[in-house]
Amino acid sequence: MTAPLPPEPAARRAPLRVTCFVPTFNAGDTTRGVEVARALAQAGRERDRDVAVTFVFARTERNYEAQITAAGFEARALDFHLDEATVAAILTADHEGNEFVTDPATARRYIGIFLDELRERRPDLVVYGFVPPAGIAAQMMGIASIAYLPFPAHGPWVRRHLVKDIPDELENALTARAPRLVRRLVSGMVSRVVTTRPFFHQPTFATAARELGWRVERPDLFAMLAASAELVNDLPGFYLGQDTGPRTRITGPLFSRPADAAVDPRICELFAPGRPDRVFVSMGSSGETPYLLAAIEAVARMAVRAVVVVPPRICALSDVHAKIRVPANVYLTDAFVPAHQVNAMADAAILHGGQGTVQTAVHAGTPIVGVGMQVEQSTNIDNVVNRGAGIRIARGRWHPDQVRGALQRVLGEPAFRKNAAALKAEYDAIDGRREAGKAMWQVVEANGL
Repeated sequence: MTAPLPPEPAARRAPLRVTCFVPTFNAGDTTRGVEVARALAQAGRERDRDVAVTFVFARTERNYEAQITAAGFEARALDFHLDEATVAAILTADHEGNEFVTDPATARRYIGIFLDELRERRPDLVVYGFVPPAGIAAQMMGIASIAYLPFPAHGPWVRRHLVKDIPDELENALTARAPRLVRRLVSGMVSRVVTTRPFFHQPTFATAARELGWRVERPDLFAMLAASAELVNDLPGFYLGQDTGPRTRITGPLFSRPADAAVDPRICELFAPGRPDRVFVSMGSSGETPYLLAAIEAVARMAVRAVVVVPPRICALSDVHAKIRVPANVYLTDAFVPAHQVNAMADAAILHGGQGTVQTAVHAGTPIVGVGMQVEQSTNIDNVVNRGAGIRIARGRWHPDQVRGALQRVLGEPAFRKNAAALKAEYDAIDGRREAGKAMWQVVEANGL
């Protein structure tokens, strides 16, 4: 008797084709995009489906394209160049309340380039960071989309919860002594006022998009970033009881953790266990020169061991040495540093409030001293401060003596370390990559992709 033939294997579905728009001049947005892409690819593998992600970005003088290709993804620059002045305006738009772009021709061309890209490539899914033209283009093309954002892009949430403390521009010697309850009342009023700024309306992009055929009821920043799902890769406990909007998914922390990154032997030597205390200083790509220099000067005056990342975009190493006498116990580097590993060696971190930078420190259980370059960065730090695991200093008060005093408190009072350990335990209890992957795959399935 002839044995029955084995059934033919089911035809494997075509790969899910994904276009991911990122501002590669922003390290945080780029590396988070890489982690989001990894989460999506992992979700696909668990469902026996390949995911092909192509990162697309505007050309700039300096970018973090290497982070994308090192992760194994395709990276393609658009035929569109953003000069240094435009990049600087984008990076400072948040805390200054301004638009990203004020030239109508630039706005039209920016959106048009994204539309042309989607018309030519016809991806199954569009993923984007804080890039309003990408959201506009995906909506106009009717393509399912996922946004990953530093905070919920939901008007009611922003009006009630974005500002957690008195904003830096209102901080002074009097407000610095105000009771916590008073500060929270003031911050609540400021949150409502903040959404009246041009930043949250982006009128130039709105006008350009309408001219190109974009039709929405309220053409503001929230509408531009609207997607099938809007991921906020942050700790759910920070958002308990808050209306984050119908499309927002709080998926848990998700930050860059390159598995094969080696720690500089000089850092390992300097940060060997023991005394004196170890301090890691990192201001990310959106930090600004005066704030980094103030932090360096603070640790240079203290009996601590410090490792300081000096990104070339912020300041050249030679400029630091020309301005500050850097002692042997302070190591400056302009090379890539695997922050998740170095934070774990440190007793405290001095940082700006980028979501990934804050998460990297907290995931290591390291208390922080921070300054927000942007409103949402101050909020990221305040979330940690409200848990007793750090101190935020207003931009106008960020001077070496203030930084040194705050750092001495964080290192000297055991409560900061204890609270940071408790916050780390919350981070460890949630798999941010898996949760992000699940949320994104729900979009894939809901759209029959």
